[in-house]
Amino acid sequence: MHASSYENMQKCYARYIEGSAIEQQDVVRLLDVGGSDVNGSYRDIFCHPRFKYTASDIDATSNAQLVFQDSYRFPLDDQSMDIVISGQMLEHCEFFWLTFAEMMRVVRPGGYVFLIAPSSGPEHRYPVDCYRFYPDAYRALARYANCALIDLWQDPRGPWKDLVGVFQRHGAPPFAEPLPEKIVTAPEDILPGTEGEEKVQGQLDYLCVLRDLQEALRPQSYLEIGIRHGRSLALATGPAVGVDPQPALTVELPETTRIFAQTSDAFFDEAATTAIQAPIDFAFIDGLHLFEAALRDFMHVEQYAAPGVLVAVDDILPNHPIQAKRDRESRVWTGDVWKLVPVLRKYRPDLTLVTLDTTPSGCLLIGGLDPANRVLWDFYNPIVREALSWGGPPDEILSRQETTSPIGSPYVHFIEALVAGQDRPGALRDLSVAGRPGSSE
Repeated sequence: MHASSYENMQKCYARYIEGSAIEQQDVVRLLDVGGSDVNGSYRDIFCHPRFKYTASDIDATSNAQLVFQDSYRFPLDDQSMDIVISGQMLEHCEFFWLTFAEMMRVVRPGGYVFLIAPSSGPEHRYPVDCYRFYPDAYRALARYANCALIDLWQDPRGPWKDLVGVFQRHGAPPFAEPLPEKIVTAPEDILPGTEGEEKVQGQLDYLCVLRDLQEALRPQSYLEIGIRHGRSLALATGPAVGVDPQPALTVELPETTRIFAQTSDAFFDEAATTAIQAPIDFAFIDGLHLFEAALRDFMHVEQYAAPGVLVAVDDILPNHPIQAKRDRESRVWTGDVWKLVPVLRKYRPDLTLVTLDTTPSGCLLIGGLDPANRVLWDFYNPIVREALSWGGPPDEILSRQETTSPIGSPYVHFIEALVAGQDRPGALRDLSVAGRPGSSE
């Protein structure tokens, strides 16, 4: 399973299951059509014990719990399932409309069918590969099966560019009122690790760098992803937008600041086009500490970028392998955001990257953005697959080799150039050259 498919199924869960009456049932019956675990499964999304997850397949040698003798007739009673899901199956089904009709037959009134299929991508026979799907295909399926298509989106990330549809029976009960927001464990509740695991280093606190950049750039459109207590957002010198699903502000923010209490993915899906009222000229990314989340945040920011925009990314330099774990085990935690640097160097050599030696866990500056560039979008899934196959951070990351000092004269000249209104990408390139090993500075 490719990364964007999993993320789209997470979106289906967040929009329609999380906080709903279905999620509160003692038992939620779920059928995954074509759900054998070949290279990943949606099972982790529906991981609560209340979900009775049944993976089905036509391949008797698969790891599915239910094997269909006839893919066009399920051995299940009418309206026996609360949720039916299927991803990356439809293109391999010769008469897919018959299979879809079976999905609608077995789902109960008020239940959902979540359907994901590619609209693009190379041939991949399993055992056949017959179709690619566009929005009208799902509209036609809804008419054929006499059901309601209640949500539809086409993911622009390649190579598959998933088409996602949410279906219900006609006359399904209205959506239940959402439950109160869930409480997330605070970072302070994480037990501390060893002294080495909680190590921090750096020549200057990252907030000092953000203050310098705010004062130098005086941005007219600032975006911050992951605001937490608001200390970095409070430095904004002009109109600002902060995004965080659970902000816990401890400081007063300027009146020109607006907060959106949602995930960055939801923000860019639902609010960004109206919330971002001018092209972004400075952005700070400090969100979910997973590589693919940081990559998506950067991709979205670039779409709204003004000429000469500067982007800062926090937590780019873990100080210990434990801090770089994708599952948090220490209070000082960066996740695998460090992978963003080698990925951008490989796939976007047109960008200028400077890694600053800041406390507690490094800061990456990115310049030269191009809103028209589609490389990261077109290759998103293979990029994520490649990056997730890597091990922990290499020694040059942990030892902070090839980082630039935020207190030396090259950095001072860089800030002065920004204040003087000089070309931002040019100033950043000068800082990058000055910070390289062997530089006379």
